[in-house]
Amino acid sequence: MGGRRLLVGVAVALVTIDVVAAGVLAATRLRSRPTPQPAVVAPASPETAATALPVVEVPAPPDPPASKPVTALAGCPPPPPPPHPPAPPPWRPSVLVPDAALPSVLPPPTLANGDLLVLAGKGMWIWKLPRTEGGDPAAIAKRAQAAGLHQLWVRVGDSRDGFYAGPALETLVPAAHRAGLAVIGWGFPYLWDPVGDSAWSRAALAWRSSGGDALDGFSADIEGADEGVVLSGRRATLYLGLVRQAARDRPLVATVFRPNDFRWASYPYGAIAAYVDAFAPMVYWGCLEPGAAAAQAVARLSTLRPVHVIGQSYNMASEDGRPASPSPAETRRFLDVSLRSGAMGASFWDWQEMTDAEWGALTAFEWRIPARPRAS
Repeated sequence: MGGRRLLVGVAVALVTIDVVAAGVLAATRLRSRPTPQPAVVAPASPETAATALPVVEVPAPPDPPASKPVTALAGCPPPPPPPHPPAPPPWRPSVLVPDAALPSVLPPPTLANGDLLVLAGKGMWIWKLPRTEGGDPAAIAKRAQAAGLHQLWVRVGDSRDGFYAGPALETLVPAAHRAGLAVIGWGFPYLWDPVGDSAWSRAALAWRSSGGDALDGFSADIEGADEGVVLSGRRATLYLGLVRQAARDRPLVATVFRPNDFRWASYPYGAIAAYVDAFAPMVYWGCLEPGAAAAQAVARLSTLRPVHVIGQSYNMASEDGRPASPSPAETRRFLDVSLRSGAMGASFWDWQEMTDAEWGALTAFEWRIPARPRAS
């Protein structure tokens, strides 16, 4: 995400669990694949009891061996960037509501109450829909199922254009639900007017398709001054408190920076945690060891809320960074360490830049979900 991603139209992110989830989600939220029902066995008669075969429990397959650190990263260190004109400044709203004019922040909920099942397992983010399987929802769902994914994360609005994704959601969400995929809407609040930002975010959560389908959750991409955002704990929590009311029992997620040492000391993770059900840190590792970056993010943020990590699947050359896509070994390493560290799920930014080799690694990795995750 970040500045280079903001002027896109509808961006979508896609993710599905590679196991069948227990329970049944509400019909307006997630039409998942039917859960297999246990067979009904009649009591054994005296004649058959003596010959009944013993029940043999089949043990679960052993976990695969832990991955090893990946230290050979193509394109690292990145070469000096070629001369080019400076990037234009990010878009900013025309009116800043001063702090003195902001209303009081709502108190945080007593308990986080979002159902986190839709955030579990593997996933994928989609940036530009026309460049993603030709914008065909059925083709997107088919490839997602083949890769063992569980959600779509759909860019639904921002401070510039408000909630704009309704026409795309009308076909995308029902197609995803028919395929057993959850759909998480996400948006980019600049927080110049937190109340105004909450209005379009709430509109996304209030949206329904003609058949009654709804988003399964919402994620706010809360970034900083480099992206034109006026970030403070008060502005972020004012916005999130209002959105929390509309989310009700659907998860509210904060998409946040990777909590490196600088961000951990300066970004308002703690204030935000009180209003959300989970964090989705952007762990774009560049020339860092992907496992180490994932482990740090999960270790730090899981002290505050459950974590769904977002990994890198794009070439950073356009940002004067590493001029190569991550290798399949990096993809596997990121997924393996994220799972072993306790992340509830992991997804990648972004679909149209992901190589076939990365897709292969994502598809081959099995993310087991032992129980129905809940916010706490």
